[in-house]
Amino acid sequence: MIRRKPELLAPAGDMRSLIAAVENGADAVYLGINNFSARAYAGNFTIDEFREALDYAHLRGVRVYVTLNTLIKDTEIEKIAKLMQTLDRLGTDAIIVQDIGLLSLAGKLVPELPVHASTQMTIHNTEGVRFLHDMGVKRVVLAREMTLAEIKEVRQKTDMEIETFVHGALCICYSGQCLMSSMIGGRSGNRGYCAQPCRKKYDLYRKGKKESTAGKFLLSPRDLNSSDILPELIEAGIGSFKIEGRMKRPEYVAGVVRIYRRLIDRYMEKPEQYFVSEEERLQLEQLFNREFTTGYFKGNPGNVLMSRERPYNQGVRIGKVRGFDNKHKNLLLELSGELRVGDGIGFEAEQESGNIVRQMYKKGKPVKEAGKEDIIRVSSDIQHNKGTSVYKTLDISLMKELEQSFESPGLRKVSVFMKARAFSGEKLELMVRDEDDNIVQISSEYVVETAIKKATSEKDIRKQFTKLGKTVFDAKDMEISMEEGIFIPIKEMNELRNRAVAELEKMRIDHRRKSEHKPCRVSEKPAPENINQKPLLAVSIIDPESVETAVSSGADLIYYERKSSVHDDESDLRIAATHAKEVDVPIYLHTPVIVKDSQMPEIEKIMNAAKESGFAGILASNPGIFKKATEHGIPVIVDTNMNIFNRESAALFIKKGAISVVLSPEMNYEQIIEASSSAPTELIVQGSLRVMVSEHGLVTNLTGPEEMSDPDCRVFELMDKKGFAFPVRTDCSGRTHIFNSKELCLLEDMTRLIQSGVSRFRIDARMTDSSHIKNIVSSYRKTIDSYFSTEENHVIADKCRDISKEYTRGHFHRGVL
Repeated sequence: MIRRKPELLAPAGDMRSLIAAVENGADAVYLGINNFSARAYAGNFTIDEFREALDYAHLRGVRVYVTLNTLIKDTEIEKIAKLMQTLDRLGTDAIIVQDIGLLSLAGKLVPELPVHASTQMTIHNTEGVRFLHDMGVKRVVLAREMTLAEIKEVRQKTDMEIETFVHGALCICYSGQCLMSSMIGGRSGNRGYCAQPCRKKYDLYRKGKKESTAGKFLLSPRDLNSSDILPELIEAGIGSFKIEGRMKRPEYVAGVVRIYRRLIDRYMEKPEQYFVSEEERLQLEQLFNREFTTGYFKGNPGNVLMSRERPYNQGVRIGKVRGFDNKHKNLLLELSGELRVGDGIGFEAEQESGNIVRQMYKKGKPVKEAGKEDIIRVSSDIQHNKGTSVYKTLDISLMKELEQSFESPGLRKVSVFMKARAFSGEKLELMVRDEDDNIVQISSEYVVETAIKKATSEKDIRKQFTKLGKTVFDAKDMEISMEEGIFIPIKEMNELRNRAVAELEKMRIDHRRKSEHKPCRVSEKPAPENINQKPLLAVSIIDPESVETAVSSGADLIYYERKSSVHDDESDLRIAATHAKEVDVPIYLHTPVIVKDSQMPEIEKIMNAAKESGFAGILASNPGIFKKATEHGIPVIVDTNMNIFNRESAALFIKKGAISVVLSPEMNYEQIIEASSSAPTELIVQGSLRVMVSEHGLVTNLTGPEEMSDPDCRVFELMDKKGFAFPVRTDCSGRTHIFNSKELCLLEDMTRLIQSGVSRFRIDARMTDSSHIKNIVSSYRKTIDSYFSTEENHVIADKCRDISKEYTRGHFHRGVL
């Protein structure tokens, strides 16, 4: 079996972190350009800074990938198109994208620039990978929720390069599917501004009663650490090991990259002798941890995924509290590990990361350091109980050691082979070839002379030519052809060597550069075709018996979601289709947001059964389902989970066969108009918006599986500190779905929405009591009909307060950052 050495891919939030990554062994780095990065709060790079970073990395043989992994507004399309052309011209090794419209645009404007699909695309099945392969994507960053067995299957069935995260912070929600930060405060994770609501406190309620839970940070995962299972990741065929951390300090980048570099090399050299040393384990823990997990690689980890008691850096346990001197505000600590002045310490159950040790005393005397079994005193305004564990959250000596790697760089060298030729009466010649087979051949103006006194020896030539000093090059071998009794001044050898080095440096940087692109031409916005055309009203339901209610109240279309846990056959599909046929209304089938490869045959079977039962088509929530449905000739509506955020994305799916696309709920009125100008669009105007979908069984792991046996026990809520309640549902696959605390209602904005060019409006009644469906649907029906009425007095009678207890207008007016 051929083992392929995986790429080690490191984060670079700024130039210091990039140098740290390069100098400690990264094969590639990923970084963001200002305004178009999923880590908007990282330092990121201006174009001038990026050019410097690119040259630094390329000179040392390190690839650079640029993260353009956010959803793009139509007003930004021209700007990002020009940016892509600039990145291509400068020699960027690849771009990482989330927005499907940007992917389409890249194929047209910069076809030679490799594109990697971000984990924000939520790619989690083979068909999704094939869909992107057909679009020209070179590499896919798979969802973190995939197991090694699932990754192997994708690798075996496709030719796609596979990249996965191996170390760092985890999201509780599938990346690209989280709207929680967006809906709470307008800071969209899909735009790079996530405010991390998953790291906040919540209480779990069941039927209005608070449940007892171990810890309050119910949505906070541990950090990923794959060091122990690294051999299995390599054997699975993963091509790139990605370290998370563009928001982390450069010392963190240096330390984690250094250790994973060692581990990869160790395994590739002697697979049967692979190990992780105690020092390496300790350093990974010390650099940053919320406790560690191997994530989903070995299967669903359940409670082992979560860090519910402390969502901050925990550090390394180094002792416990022995007592507190209230008079002098000193804590007495008994150490089980080393502690130095300048280190950071934190305490068990403390919600912050801790404090810096400014002074410490042992036996009444000030000391700079202390060790195992020492009893010391440190200043503290806060009293901690006896026995409370103490953690070292910052190791100052480790930080200083790691800092040297990027403040005084020089570790990373490029091996070169040198060849010199020196004969009397001829010019001195030098050839330098690097490890990438770049070759420089030059000769001096100086003509080699016969020695009058001391001759120049082979040793002298080797010494001067291989004296590469502070350059990035390291001479591994040299071949010299010369005659005896010649003389070459040291100055001439130095000048020739310096010229050769400079040319090789330029060659390594410039060979990726490209000529100027033609002026960027983004497609013009077409004139809207649907303005003032009467839109259709769709209603999503979960009960076949609700079809008649929705239609009699004014629905033009029905979207049906199966209660999969209560259907053992397809009888419900036939019942729903029959009801729809009786009232002559098209019915479409909702498909799941997440469909793993193991579930795909069953979903495929259900889609075909729906087609045979008389369904008009399906709603696809991921690219894999979209591809499968179109291959079967099933009409498809692209649902909101596909993050349609601009007209490029909308037009792409229509071109690929979709009959309509559902716009992102993060769009405001102006953006809705733009996107609706190029394709038939749909907008959710009423209902409970899903803000998270998680592979983690939140309720099951907090309360036990027996609590989930009764369908009535599936209704739980998460309550935040402000008293907002977020409904929680668990599906038949054990996945968690969290919904916004307030129902979306755009009833009072329908006049403007009708004028926006949207073709269909949807009422999502899947979380709505069946008794309220009639009132809600009839209110929207009256509003739409009133607008198109020929009567002079068409007044909107109903308000949101008439159909919703707690409601929000979402982002219709404000939009997102």
